Amino acid sequence: MQAKLSNRNRVLSWLLVALAFGLLLSLQLNSSPISPATTSPAGHSRAEEAIRRLEDEQMALKERIGQLRQALADYQQRTASTTELLEEIDTQLNYHRAIAGLVAAQGPGLEITLDDSRQQKIPAGDDPSDYIVHEYDLRDVINLLWLAGAEGIAINEERVVGATSIYCVGSTVMVNDTRLSPPYIVRGIGNPDTLESFVRNPSYLIEVKEKVQHKGLIFQFHRSPSVELPAYQGSFALKYARPGQ
Repeated sequence: MQAKLSNRNRVLSWLLVALAFGLLLSLQLNSSPISPATTSPAGHSRAEEAIRRLEDEQMALKERIGQLRQALADYQQRTASTTELLEEIDTQLNYHRAIAGLVAAQGPGLEITLDDSRQQKIPAGDDPSDYIVHEYDLRDVINLLWLAGAEGIAINEERVVGATSIYCVGSTVMVNDTRLSPPYIVRGIGNPDTLESFVRNPSYLIEVKEKVQHKGLIFQFHRSPSVELPAYQGSFALKYARPGQ
């Protein structure tokens, strides 16, 4: 795009130079009238011929100047239209980049903290895995925020987008193929009232809230007037999908 703008500026510069040169020639012809150097018939005839030739040249120059002025006006009009189109395309591109999570985002929303239980002694017969945060707990929270109308979500420093993978390798949670460690800070941008009402609703996140009550799992949340989300840094590579015809 910069190369195109550079070419346009080069063309505009040449047009302006040509226009200025024509105007200078025109002014010189108008300010330097030819006076006959002799009163003899032959000299008078040559002077008249020179005057007519110069007048013809002046007429041609004026016509050329008019053409250059019109070309310049046409070029400026086309450039203005092209600039408006490029600005519109750039605006739409930035909008869709924001929706896709490819740029950092900021806005009001909710911050949720999930962490493993601090309970030191696990009762006999209990499963120790019930006392830690799993990938499915994070997926439940994220799906709830999407359901509540969140416009952007991140876990720690990993942006959650359509291509995000959340899985577990042993006891390690992987997000976007990046290993994360507790505490897990889930941040969502959206209407704080709506997001909080969904999180508080007893019909949602039932398993998480049961582990909070019975296993000591840490689950806290608070509103924030300025939630900051990083840009997605992962890959969008497709293995099987192809553009439709």
